[in-house]
Amino acid sequence: MAKSAWQMKVRRRPVTISHSVNSGCNLRCAFCDEWKKDSKDPSFEDICKIIDLAADFGIGSYNAWSTEPLLRKDLPEIMKYAKSKGMKTFMITNGLLLKKRIHELKDVDYISVSVDGPTSTREIRGADYETIIEGIRCASEGGFLNQPLLMNCVISGKNLNEVADLLRFAKELGNVKMAVEPLYTFKRMGDTDWNDLIITDEQKPEFISLMNELIELKKQGYPLINSKTYLKQIRDGKLIRNCRVDRGILAVDHHNDLYNCRIHNKPLGNVIEESVFDVSQEDGEIKKNGITKIWNRTKKERKEIIQNCEGCQFFGYAELTLMNNYNIESFYGYEWL
Repeated sequence: MAKSAWQMKVRRRPVTISHSVNSGCNLRCAFCDEWKKDSKDPSFEDICKIIDLAADFGIGSYNAWSTEPLLRKDLPEIMKYAKSKGMKTFMITNGLLLKKRIHELKDVDYISVSVDGPTSTREIRGADYETIIEGIRCASEGGFLNQPLLMNCVISGKNLNEVADLLRFAKELGNVKMAVEPLYTFKRMGDTDWNDLIITDEQKPEFISLMNELIELKKQGYPLINSKTYLKQIRDGKLIRNCRVDRGILAVDHHNDLYNCRIHNKPLGNVIEESVFDVSQEDGEIKKNGITKIWNRTKKERKEIIQNCEGCQFFGYAELTLMNNYNIESFYGYEWL
């Protein structure tokens, strides 16, 4: 935490890199457009170069995500390489391949599984809920995990009556935590029927009741990592403004393009093309780090994005912003941010 605080507050740089290690997916989730970008996967060599660049930039956490990292056969080698650079390692998965591959993931510190509920998982993702739960059970009960597994749940109009039971299930498992965040309707996904997913005006009372229930369950010690401040914000429909995503998370897609925000989704530059990988014999640092170069060049642009943003309710962005504003409660879920 001390290293992260130095990186965020003093150097004013992100602490985590979220890296799209592949482009294909074994699901077609209704509220996601990443699987629509199916193209050539980044090479193992380029992935290692990006890890080198991130470590040199001061980033201490490596997150493999998007679209489904477990589709990569060499994922264990990728995570091992990130660990060799002193990074904490994270992975976000849909869970379908978790049981099959959990024994290979000894170099993954934190695993997050996307899950909606017994009925809604199939409706929203076209996935078999029991297969995902079997993977979660195997991972959490088999002694494979370095840290408790996280179930991440997107709250939509499809699963309002299933979310609280998921949290109770997480407590029952014992080695599982949970996070929630509301559905975000990406404007760039013009062909998505959001009316089938959004929380309607008629469902608003049910949504408010759910949020109050989650707040109460958290008070009772249920393993929900969201802060009560954040839960109250989304209950009351408040958007996160003056975001601090630029001090939290960098994203690099499978084309090696660097992004700073999932919503604006604007590439800031290609980190491989803007790097020179000569290594100094004196200090071992990478020469001409593309991440550093892009970061310094886009300072004004990134500031304008934040100032002009209408706000969002993304869990990671919100809690990082609260944490940067010294909301003590948000520090309890720090390791997942």
